[in-house]
Amino acid sequence: MTDGSGHVLAAQSFGAIPLVAFLVVVCFVVLMYLMYGADSDGPADVYVTRESVRPVSNALALAGDHISVVTLMTTTGTVTLAGYDGMALAISTVGSLGVLLLLSQPLHNVGRFTLGDTLGARFPGKAARSAGTVATLCFCLPLTVVQLVIAGTAVSFLMGPSETGPAAQVCTALIGVIMICAASLSGMRGNSVLQTVKTVVLLVAMAVLAVLVMDAFGWNVNKLLDTAAHNSPDPSHYYDPSAARGNGSTGALSRFSMLITTVLGAAVGPHLLMRLNAADRGESARRTVTYAMGPVAVFCGLAVLLGFGATAVVGSDTIRAADPEGLAALPLLALQLAADGSAGGMIIALTVSMFFLTSLTVVAALTLSSAASLAHDVYAGGVGRDRRAISEMRALRWSAVAVGTLAVLLAVALQGQEVTFLAQFALTTAAAAILPTLVFELFWSGYTRAGMLWSIYAGLGASLLLQAFGPAVSGSPDSVLPGVDFAWFPLEATGLVSVPVGFLAGWVASRMTARRPADRAAYEEMERRALTGRVGGLH
Repeated sequence: MTDGSGHVLAAQSFGAIPLVAFLVVVCFVVLMYLMYGADSDGPADVYVTRESVRPVSNALALAGDHISVVTLMTTTGTVTLAGYDGMALAISTVGSLGVLLLLSQPLHNVGRFTLGDTLGARFPGKAARSAGTVATLCFCLPLTVVQLVIAGTAVSFLMGPSETGPAAQVCTALIGVIMICAASLSGMRGNSVLQTVKTVVLLVAMAVLAVLVMDAFGWNVNKLLDTAAHNSPDPSHYYDPSAARGNGSTGALSRFSMLITTVLGAAVGPHLLMRLNAADRGESARRTVTYAMGPVAVFCGLAVLLGFGATAVVGSDTIRAADPEGLAALPLLALQLAADGSAGGMIIALTVSMFFLTSLTVVAALTLSSAASLAHDVYAGGVGRDRRAISEMRALRWSAVAVGTLAVLLAVALQGQEVTFLAQFALTTAAAAILPTLVFELFWSGYTRAGMLWSIYAGLGASLLLQAFGPAVSGSPDSVLPGVDFAWFPLEATGLVSVPVGFLAGWVASRMTARRPADRAAYEEMERRALTGRVGGLH
């Protein structure tokens, strides 16, 4: 994301207000994490909170986990430049919670803390837990990096320094340091509180911007839509499904693949599975997802409105000049609305707070999920004995520092580069590797350990291979390597192919391997737990 001089001057005209707001929010976040940290050093306190979160509070936190800064900026940006495709992406974001709703109750009943616990419920041993850790890291680490990059750029962009490159790196590093502290010291309880605050601040900030947009057009929706289409890259086809990904079969397949990847991948992120386990029982987990649909639906509606507003107020040419994929749409809209109003400084302060909280809370949740998988599944092997609790918590904190430091270093190094393909890879990883494994494990008695391993590793392999040789990496002006072309796979989102590969690999491997009597007994025990819930204590 780059910015033109006019917008830098607009940001600088608000003086120190954005910087002061940023520092105030930083202090508030640190204070909240210190106040609502884990009450003890036990795994149940840190991973899911020993005292379960109520469904309404957990729903707001789940909505916060689900709405990342990537979701915020890509949804508004896609609406800004493509109209129809952006609206379809917003609907898919809500639809992903529908998929999670179908799986929420059995997943809570079977799971404990991590994805490895869920897999280990049917397939005990190191292989299942190691596979769960690999899938968790392949989802969480790329998504953490891209969120840090985008958030650092957006925050520095809104504060308006003369040199946004170094400022973006500083903001990225600061967000990363706070994220590491939050993940290593606070745990699920502190993150739940901040996610709830983040969801409220996000919706309030977006509602304020939406009111300003509607007021600018006299609360005439038709005028807003007509102006947005007129200022779009393709006015005559702005509301057609061909605006972003081209016409013909390739464009239709690319669009469908993107939607499938979003619906399925965003539903089963490892950090969302940990959030479900913070409920006290399976019914509460299902209610949590049901309640979360409301805030997420409101967010998506506001994101679509602000996308139209960005096109109508700022114009697609200015937005594409700042960022070819439209990621600058929302910051530019905020700057323009602030410049046109009397409370410009407060608008920018609220927008900066929104971006900072949205990025920090989600990357903290992703880092906690990665560190928990390393400490609980790899180091402790899923063993819950009290004598290992202290050493497991020590491993968790060092894992959070290691994963967080790696993510921050990568994000700082990748500032100014095209990184949104990393988010696409993370979603595809979840859709192609995690989802088939969970569906087969919960609902197919013939699933075997070999099938589980093949579902995960074949899904991961297909996602990585197709992404590496797709148009997002090479072969187009907007790709990561625009000067070379080794793309033989035509679709940016690879879920249309990699998701069937994950399901097919698990099915074939299960059919080709013999089931042992112990496998049948393990399935019957897991099925009983999935239907009736856990018995005899918490987790």
